[in-house]
Amino acid sequence: MQAISTIYFPCLCAEALSFYRDILHAEVLFQLTAVPDGPPQYLQPGSPGMILRAGLRVGSTTLYLSGADHAGDLAFHGFSVSLQLDSADEAGRVLQALGEGGNIRVPLRATTLAEHYGVVIDRFGLHWTIEAGGTYARAA
Repeated sequence: MQAISTIYFPCLCAEALSFYRDILHAEVLFQLTAVPDGPPQYLQPGSPGMILRAGLRVGSTTLYLSGADHAGDLAFHGFSVSLQLDSADEAGRVLQALGEGGNIRVPLRATTLAEHYGVVIDRFGLHWTIEAGGTYARAA
């Protein structure tokens, strides 16, 4: 079994996909786009050309991104995407790049969680924790 998170970016999915691909040196695995002649019951006004789902490989992890208008509040609350990087230099580069147009909440520094730890909310409102070196709870 594999759990894959889907992150919704209504009307901004293509921009988010390019942003994360470039900053994280990620690989776009696939991109499914709504077509004008799709089944009308599945298309909302303005949806032709919208990214229904895209797969993004970040290191060994896959994330799904979607431009679909998911019902309810789309603010990102209650979770963070955590990146464990190989070096302090790379952690600093990623923290600064994600922070452009966003908000670096915790500059890169030593903590009990990692030798280099930072927190940023990017321009889309997504919360990230950035770690490098000495991570005590690193997943296997």
